[in-house]
Amino acid sequence: MAQKRLIVESEVHALARGSELVISKDVIITPAALDAAFARQIRVVRIDKSAESAPSVVAAPTNLWQRMHQGEGTYVVQVKNGRATVSRLTDQGPIHFGSE
Repeated sequence: MAQKRLIVESEVHALARGSELVISKDVIITPAALDAAFARQIRVVRIDKSAESAPSVVAAPTNLWQRMHQGEGTYVVQVKNGRATVSRLTDQGPIHFGSE
């Protein structure tokens, strides 16, 4: 059995704002750490280490608002200094979706 790892809020605060945190599915990330990632615009990506190949990348419309309309979801939009930042709410917490 693989040992579980825990990611806490202080570890997320140590990451650069706007960076990406890639974790395997067996890693536990606390709710406070997910909140910190959302606030610091850090994208949390869960990967399956048992997968033999990387997931394929599908080209998406470049316009953020068009991308939001391509599929259903729950989004949070923050506007600061005339710039919109959108995060999508997922089972693993909010993830950075894009900025305009």
